[in-house]
Amino acid sequence: MIASRPSLLRPLVLAASLVLVGAVAAQVVPPNRRAAAVEAAQNLIAARDTALPANLVDPFHPVGFGASEAPADPQGNEPAPDPANRSGPRTDRELLAAIAAAIRAPNVITLGGQQILVFGQRRVKAGDTLTISFEGTDYTLTVTAIDRTSFTLRLNREEYTRPIK
Repeated sequence: MIASRPSLLRPLVLAASLVLVGAVAAQVVPPNRRAAAVEAAQNLIAARDTALPANLVDPFHPVGFGASEAPADPQGNEPAPDPANRSGPRTDRELLAAIAAAIRAPNVITLGGQQILVFGQRRVKAGDTLTISFEGTDYTLTVTAIDRTSFTLRLNREEYTRPIK
């Protein structure tokens, strides 16, 4: 009985390999069809020297993007200035409020019983400083307190508490 098993196994393996070879042979594309497909692919990826129209608008940097969207007054009067967007001298409190409003809302995590603000990859604890670029000027702010729902920033002697949304 033991001797009959190998004799049955050999024809099964041979039949399976023939079926496999037949399936692979059916998948091979003739050389003339392959050459046509390769030529079509090369034509698709070939670099083309085409000049772009001069009046083409760049969709990633449109003209006037971010400009004030205040409607023009038909009588030519200037709109009233927005106190949050004014330039010129400000008090530290106004400046700190404007900077805090411009900061993207961080996440708050608790590690070892201490609250930590997470700005992307940066982690900030209470007492750490942040350098923020605002209106073309760099400001160094100190994080004085972190709560589950808010954090407090200090600029010079002024402090401002901003909620975390």
